[in-house]
Amino acid sequence: MSHEEYNNIVALNYSGAKMLLRSPLHYKASLTEDKKDSPALLMGRLVHLMALQPEVYADRVVISPTVDRRTKDGKAVWEAFQALVKEGQECVSADVQDEVTRIANAARNALEDLKLTDWQTEKSIVVNLKSCVSIKGRPDLVAKDSDGNIVVVDLKTCQDAGHSFARDVATFKYHLQAAWYMRLTGAKKFYIVAQEKELPCANRVYTLDEATLAEGSRLMDEAIALYEQCITFDSWPSYTKEVTTISIPKWAFSTQP
Repeated sequence: MSHEEYNNIVALNYSGAKMLLRSPLHYKASLTEDKKDSPALLMGRLVHLMALQPEVYADRVVISPTVDRRTKDGKAVWEAFQALVKEGQECVSADVQDEVTRIANAARNALEDLKLTDWQTEKSIVVNLKSCVSIKGRPDLVAKDSDGNIVVVDLKTCQDAGHSFARDVATFKYHLQAAWYMRLTGAKKFYIVAQEKELPCANRVYTLDEATLAEGSRLMDEAIALYEQCITFDSWPSYTKEVTTISIPKWAFSTQP
């Protein structure tokens, strides 16, 4: 199933669940949002493609010539290059290509070190829970370990793959993603390959403890229940209208309260 076909399926996915837990109104708005790649998102997407689907990357990504398009000769070279680019192909500079290759090779080595078999990359999965509720997911990698158990692996590009990565797990709700993909696939394990983008392109492989996975599963159930309620009543509320008392975090106090 192509990305376009997958995106057209009306179902709740992990990223939508994150937005829904912020508020249903934010989720509803995100469905029609014109999403554009930031430099960081572009780099992450290209690294994923090269590390997980190198053949697809080679067919889809082309290196643009380094020319000065302000000059007559440079403009001619650029126009000739553009005429050869096929529909759906993406152009990147030689510098970006080198950076993507460096990061993706490191990530690919980490993936291969897991000694998994029966790789399935970018597998689209849709599960109908009820007549009005479906969930979907497209895990980076579904494979099997040496015992034949199904495992899911997710590649995350990051600035720091060390102990501070736990903060990223909490901030971006990777534990919700783990629960989401494990339930969709029936996987027994969920690995995160945390891949640093800066030299020396170090990486680290993580699993989540039982308490963290349980919290991810709780968030998943909460998001699905909220989604069903919003679908049923076609109501997508925002934050509460009640006046709420708020406190600054404990670390912000000069003396602990």
